[in-house]
Amino acid sequence: MRNLRSGNVRASNLRISDRRSNDRKSGDCMSGDCESGDCKSGNSKPDCRKSLSIVHALSLLTLIILVEIGGGWLFFRILPEAGDLDALWATAIFRLLDFGLILFLVYLSGSGMSAIGLESGEWKAGLFKGFLWSFGFGLFVFAIWGLFLLFGINLFQFLFSSPADHLGWIILIGGILAPIVEDSFFVGGLYNALRSRFSIPCSVLGISLFFALLHIRIVLAGAIPMTQIIGGILFTLSFEYSGNLLTPITIHILANCTLFAIAYSPLIQRILLRRM
Repeated sequence: MRNLRSGNVRASNLRISDRRSNDRKSGDCMSGDCESGDCKSGNSKPDCRKSLSIVHALSLLTLIILVEIGGGWLFFRILPEAGDLDALWATAIFRLLDFGLILFLVYLSGSGMSAIGLESGEWKAGLFKGFLWSFGFGLFVFAIWGLFLLFGINLFQFLFSSPADHLGWIILIGGILAPIVEDSFFVGGLYNALRSRFSIPCSVLGISLFFALLHIRIVLAGAIPMTQIIGGILFTLSFEYSGNLLTPITIHILANCTLFAIAYSPLIQRILLRRM
């Protein structure tokens, strides 16, 4: 009887120990430490999401700044009178280098692509949510456009620019490649790492302003990069509530391609001007 009672006590202690261990694991997961794999894959809950560590995120930021600044200096040093197409190719090269650095830091993190919000088997859900967000935001933009149109103001004409000779390359590099790399860096890398330490407003505002500063030519021209600030807020919030990097990437690609078509396509400009 004594041995039986002793065995029951040990079994009870083991159950209590297991419960405490599970509680600790759950607590670690809720605090943002999902590297142990205790959280379910694909869980979009912000507190239970893998991310790069702050050290890895800052290392990635430093390396990409060096690529952008050093590459830009080298480009203009070698080709001081480069044309638009040369600048496009340089942009493509820099973005590919950036993406290589992102993949390298993701590899070092040991968490796989889930560290930047890409889960295997979740791409359909991410694309679908991206199209939903784009549709909703598109309706909002066209509602604002229609409201101003009642007063004879066509907001889209402020986006018009001279027709581009290389619109296809602009859409391919600036409309597709750049959003994939930029969102992988700003949203999947930096924002995701910040959210493991800071609140939603602080993380969204910080990344949105930083994303706007990336478009340094607009800032140096004395203009406020309002489109980029709004875009940064939209991309980070869509990721926050979807937990899938493909959602902001889809929104970003659709937005960029639409903006480039409005800015550089004479056909699209004629169609929009008829609505005045």
